[in-house]
Amino acid sequence: MKTAAILLAAVLVAPAAATPASGPLDDKAAEWESKGYTLKDRVEKKSGGLVLAAAVYGGKDGAGDRFETYVVLKGKAYLGYTHPAQAELLEIDETPYGRGFRDIFQDGSRVVAYRSTIRSLDASTLNIVAYKNFKFLRVAEFSEGRIVRDGDEILVLARDLPLGRFLSVGCENFGTISQTAFRTRLYSFKRGGFAESSRSHPDFYATEIKRKEAALDRLKNDLQKNAGEYLGLTLSLYYDYAATGRARQGWERQKSFFTLPSYAPGKARTCFETMRKDLRGRLSIPAAWP
Repeated sequence: MKTAAILLAAVLVAPAAATPASGPLDDKAAEWESKGYTLKDRVEKKSGGLVLAAAVYGGKDGAGDRFETYVVLKGKAYLGYTHPAQAELLEIDETPYGRGFRDIFQDGSRVVAYRSTIRSLDASTLNIVAYKNFKFLRVAEFSEGRIVRDGDEILVLARDLPLGRFLSVGCENFGTISQTAFRTRLYSFKRGGFAESSRSHPDFYATEIKRKEAALDRLKNDLQKNAGEYLGLTLSLYYDYAATGRARQGWERQKSFFTLPSYAPGKARTCFETMRKDLRGRLSIPAAWP
């Protein structure tokens, strides 16, 4: 992935032009059209007497998308940042709190967010690009990220897979693979950057825990069919507890989901006990925790 941050201060001395602000951006779109691309999306924002813009161009005949940002000054659009994709789908962020150029850091900068998705893996990254002092710079990227609100605060929610994209557990009588054992973390916007703030949002995680526990209750009725999703949710549930400093409670709560009814065959119960022991090791659970 290539990026470019171009200092634009020198253009201040460029000669004035009568072309309206939108004209230079349309010229850029026409330029890419001539190279086999179509304009998929564009956002604009006036800031400090300038026009900031971000655009996504879709490639034809298998060519990858392109994301670009510009400063429009005196009738010309100056490139500030570019992401030429190979196999990725690029999209300007569509969330209510993230679309367009926002004063999220409250430091005079303007932030635009866009998503890059690898379709073959169904995996996405939220990219955060900031503009300040005639310069664009990608300041952060978040796995499976999205911009959310919790109360009065705007946050970035990110999800990753600490145990790998294809988590496999099992024993002699049973086995499954999960691709959904996500860990969810929250990040607050700080001056010019981000800081994890998961522990400061217990209500957010309380809602997530309630939702996941209800889903687990439904899935447990047919574990043979839903084993991978069930396993992923039990681990995501543990991570939600751990995010707010309650890892032990999360581990103990998870045990109830790995407890089979008394009428279950002995081999099945032994198998589930083996899997839970395996997970204890993978999660580095202290031996003193039941």
